[in-house]
Amino acid sequence: MIKFFRRIRKQLLTENPPIGRAGKFSSHLIYTTREILIVLIGILIAIQINNYNEEQKLLKIEINMLAGLRFELVSNLRELNHDFNDQQNFYQATKNVHDYIQKKPLVVDSMYKDFFDCFRFNYFFPETSTYETIKSGNLDIIRSDKLKKLIIKVYESDYQRLIKKIDTRRNAAQLLFPYYQKHFRIKNLSEIDIYAGIYLADRKAIAIPNDYAFLVNDSEYETLIIEALFGRSHFLHDYNNAINDVEECITEIDRYLMNLD
Repeated sequence: MIKFFRRIRKQLLTENPPIGRAGKFSSHLIYTTREILIVLIGILIAIQINNYNEEQKLLKIEINMLAGLRFELVSNLRELNHDFNDQQNFYQATKNVHDYIQKKPLVVDSMYKDFFDCFRFNYFFPETSTYETIKSGNLDIIRSDKLKKLIIKVYESDYQRLIKKIDTRRNAAQLLFPYYQKHFRIKNLSEIDIYAGIYLADRKAIAIPNDYAFLVNDSEYETLIIEALFGRSHFLHDYNNAINDVEECITEIDRYLMNLD
C-alpha cells in the first residue's frame, strides 16, 4: 500500500508543473483514497456475506443432525417404556414367588404365570446410528453445551449401563434356566424357546412345578429368587433414569430448535 501511494505521488510530481501542483496532488490523493475505501468496504461486506453463508450452512447441518437424533431418541424411548413395563411385571412376579417361598400357600393355577414370568428377561437394543454418525464427525457443531452434555449422558452412560446390566442378567439367567428345565414343565413350548430364554409371542405361557412342596422349601431356589429380586430392582432403577434422561433430552432438543427459528 505504501509503494502504491509513492507511485501516485511520483506520477503527480512529474506530470504537473510547479504552479498548482499541490492542489492537483491533493485532489488526486483524495480521489484515490476514496476508491481504496470503497474497495475495502466491498471486501469487508463480501467477508461478512461469506461468514453469514457459512453460518447458515452449519446451522442447517446442526438442525438436520438434531432432527435425526430426536427421531432416534423417540424410537428408543418407545422401546424403553415398553421394556420398563415388562420389567415391572417381571419384578412383581418375582416378589410373588418369593412370598410363596416364605408363606408356602396352597398351590393354585394363578401361581404358574408368576413362576414363568420371574425368569423372563427383556434385552434393550438402542438405536445409535445417528449418534455414532454425529460423534464420528464433530459433536461441537451442537452449540448448546447443556444439550451436548445431555446427549452424551444418554448414549454413553444411560444406554451403556442398561446394556451392561443386561449382560449381567444374561449370565444370571444361565444359572436360573437350567434349574427351570429340571424342576418345571413349561406350557406352550412352541411359543417359547426356554433354552435361549427368548420370549416370542404367548403372554399366557406358564411354568408348572414338578414338585411344589420341594420347590418352596429348596434353599437353592430361594437364593436364585432373592438374587433375581435384587438384580431386577436395580434394573428398574436404571430403566427409570434412562427414560427420564431421554425425555429431558427430547424436550431440550425441541426447545433449542424452537429458539433457532
